[in-house]
Amino acid sequence: MISRNFLKSSLIYSVFGALPLASSIILLPFYTNLLSTNDFGLLAIFISFTLLIQVIINYSFDGMVGIHYYELKDSPEQLKKYISTVYLTLIGIGALFILLSVFIFPSLFNWIFDGKIDFFPYGIMSVATAMFNSFFKTYTLLLINQQRPIRFMWMNLFNFVLTLLISIVGLYLYPLTLVGPMYGRLFSGVGIFLLSFYFFQSESGFHFNFKLLKGAWSFCTPIVIYFLMFWVIGYIDRFIINHFSEPSLVGIYDFGVKCTLLIDFVIRGMISAIYPKIFSIWKEKNNTESTPEINKYFHSLSALSLLMIAATILFFPLIVPLVVTNQNYYQSFQYLPLLSVSFITSSMLFMYIAPAYYFKKTFMLPKVFLITAIVQVVVSFFFVKYFGLWGAAWSLLVVKPVQLFLMYWESEKVFHFTFNKIKMIFLPLAYSVLVIVLNYFTTNLNYYIVNSIGFATACLLIFFVYRTEIFSSIDFFKKKYL
Repeated sequence: MISRNFLKSSLIYSVFGALPLASSIILLPFYTNLLSTNDFGLLAIFISFTLLIQVIINYSFDGMVGIHYYELKDSPEQLKKYISTVYLTLIGIGALFILLSVFIFPSLFNWIFDGKIDFFPYGIMSVATAMFNSFFKTYTLLLINQQRPIRFMWMNLFNFVLTLLISIVGLYLYPLTLVGPMYGRLFSGVGIFLLSFYFFQSESGFHFNFKLLKGAWSFCTPIVIYFLMFWVIGYIDRFIINHFSEPSLVGIYDFGVKCTLLIDFVIRGMISAIYPKIFSIWKEKNNTESTPEINKYFHSLSALSLLMIAATILFFPLIVPLVVTNQNYYQSFQYLPLLSVSFITSSMLFMYIAPAYYFKKTFMLPKVFLITAIVQVVVSFFFVKYFGLWGAAWSLLVVKPVQLFLMYWESEKVFHFTFNKIKMIFLPLAYSVLVIVLNYFTTNLNYYIVNSIGFATACLLIFFVYRTEIFSSIDFFKKKYL
């Protein structure tokens, strides 16, 4: 049985850690009602660019701080010096990158986008936003490792409210422009940077010792390459679509992807809570193979992911028209089942990634994701060229199993996995096949009838496979609260 304290902290980390994704979901009605599909496509490109620059500026110092926290937490003074050195390094990298980008990126943008998209002003704003978000992400990840859920909650809530407030006001003041969305992201970034900086200096002070960063290059570089490849897998399709068509189609496709953000919201939030827990268990028990205590977290994540996928496919096309009046965006609903099912491998993927972080075998990450990214680019290029947006959706579904197999192959070299194959493999696979078959071979039937069958089947399968855990949880709550 998972402890009550873990459930409580997991809820906070899951919900409030995923608020940036939640803000994207909440802002969708405002974006779609006050932006054209063309502007929405351009916004998707600038947001993707921001995420790319954030990976480069952060240079995976957030992950390094999390790992070293467990090594140094018994030496508070040394830990403070280390954290301070990392934060000051991040600020220096960010400032230098902004300065260099002014001279380099205008020409680069002109070359990549054939002169159709200018770097100024929104490109430089994207770079600044990336720097601020990098600092904030590092601090909030440190809070998770310190097991400080309350401060984590308020920090993320502050970012959430500020982003929504500035973006919405800007959209109404300057409709059919990117002023609101871009300034909302920039000014909220400034706010969270200043808040994080205040807590950082009050808790760690100002210390810089370059020697404390020894090993950072070897630890971080593989992870940075991994995240760059992760970005390619997740965002290069927008740039390929733009290459073969126009930003309006990027906007339609990106809207479909954003309809799946709630799935990502839940999975990443749970992983933020699960990783520190299993890292602590591995350190305490010196595990090099799976145990029932560890597996219960990933089994639960797999079930929750499947349920979220099924709910997204069925309910989002029902809910979206209630708040989105621009019917041009409804074209994305036909791609939603494929886009949603592409998340079915996420729980196993994060399970296989965990040992790479804990055992500092991060060299395996760029190897796996480099191959996956190459496959993604090649598949996306030809699929989009010949099949348009359908090709982009299918490319995600084709590449994810390749990514999972490669990660399994590498991870097994340092950690032996044993788990319930029905829960982690056969149940998700059976549901995925069902969704594809229902939506591909029954196109003449009503979308909601077809996917109601899929949702009901998912619920029945989850109940049948997880019935022991479900009944155990019910008995636990009855004894605890009734």
